[in-house]
Amino acid sequence: MENIFHINKLSQIQAINSELKIRITNELILNPSTCQQLSKIFGLSKQKIHYNLKTLLRAGLINIVNIGNKNYKEVYYRAKARNYILDFSLGEKINGETFDNKRQLINQILESYNINLTNIAANLLENCLKMKTREKLLIVSGEYNMPLVKMLLTEASKRQIETTLLYRNIEMLKAKHDQFSLATYNWDFEKFNRILKEHNVYLYLNGESRFIPLNDPEKKKVQQKAFEKSRDIVRNNNIRIAMMEGLINDNLSEENILSEINFWKSLDIDYQRLAEETNKLSERFINSNNIIVHNNTDNCFNFGIQKIICDYGSFTDFPRQSPLIFIPGGEILFIPQQKSINGIISSNVGYIYGKTVKNPTLKIINNEITDFQAEENEELITKAIKEGGPDSKKISLICLGTNYNMNKTKIDPSYKSKSSDVMTIKWGENISVGGSIKGFIEWQIQLENPKIQIK
Repeated sequence: MENIFHINKLSQIQAINSELKIRITNELILNPSTCQQLSKIFGLSKQKIHYNLKTLLRAGLINIVNIGNKNYKEVYYRAKARNYILDFSLGEKINGETFDNKRQLINQILESYNINLTNIAANLLENCLKMKTREKLLIVSGEYNMPLVKMLLTEASKRQIETTLLYRNIEMLKAKHDQFSLATYNWDFEKFNRILKEHNVYLYLNGESRFIPLNDPEKKKVQQKAFEKSRDIVRNNNIRIAMMEGLINDNLSEENILSEINFWKSLDIDYQRLAEETNKLSERFINSNNIIVHNNTDNCFNFGIQKIICDYGSFTDFPRQSPLIFIPGGEILFIPQQKSINGIISSNVGYIYGKTVKNPTLKIINNEITDFQAEENEELITKAIKEGGPDSKKISLICLGTNYNMNKTKIDPSYKSKSSDVMTIKWGENISVGGSIKGFIEWQIQLENPKIQIK
């Protein structure tokens, strides 16, 4: 069975235009059945059931299936998918229930997978962010991650947690970069830093920002200066920071819905278990002098470890706790020794400026890119190096995912790095986690199931 079936043809609308056909389809979602069995279930003649089955079959809404027993003479029918979605250009009623918007429909689908959004939001506040009554939570988000924000706002209020929401959608981000004067741009950062001082936890959910380039060199200087001030505020006030790089989209494509299902599952975890498993794995690398990583080809690279820190998926008392965690979390972060990375990094995929780079290969000498190529979007690597500042060629972090409930497929690529057995090589800055590299552009290459040798 498929997960989602889009009813987007007039013939399909006509084929499922009665309560009986909808009830038959619902029954076939649960179990494959024969015409005789359905006749008994609904107390109707076989002729009437057979007519409706043929109508659904012709429209491609159900299938005939082989149940594996040749002795059965009757034909078994099965629903085409676990969920049927009616295209909103044609109507908004599904199974007799009216939905005000796409989000309500998606939430109902999530519930069908036993995903309890209320419990997940409560788990995030209590066991991930470790928030207590009377603490203050600052959230920065755009339009796309508002489904998570709304759940958090409700659960925070129940716990007497004071919440401040700064809404920054794509239009505002573009205006900041392209239309704000330098003085206004600087004022906006100053205002944010004044607000930041007043809070215990800062939750950054503005994944849209990775799609909005900043080209003004003077604004880049203001931005970097403001970020340095923010880091000082965070350090001096012991503010806990959590970020989310991906986006929750409201479209009804099967790919998006499966991605969102897997996103919520990765948050529906035992945070204590995740922290303990991450810490245990990190201990294997403590006394290592050299790590050799074999790629998905014959290529390999090696690096030395300057420092190990852990995104335990939550804020813990473990000794290698990162000052910054990601949602979803679960990751070991290696800050490489200076000039220690050498070899060839070859992967199926990389992500730059929110776009996919296909089959990138990079030659690294003394922790700097000396040569590179890619099958698609190679020019994005050139752009990232050009715009990333003096440290743009230097690898900032090498990370190993540990989230046991993270699906490697059908999920926003920016979450995937937290999945068990995925290694991510990152460029950008590592100052926020105790390093010294100041790259301005964050981008990454991902390796699935790499072979790691510890020496």
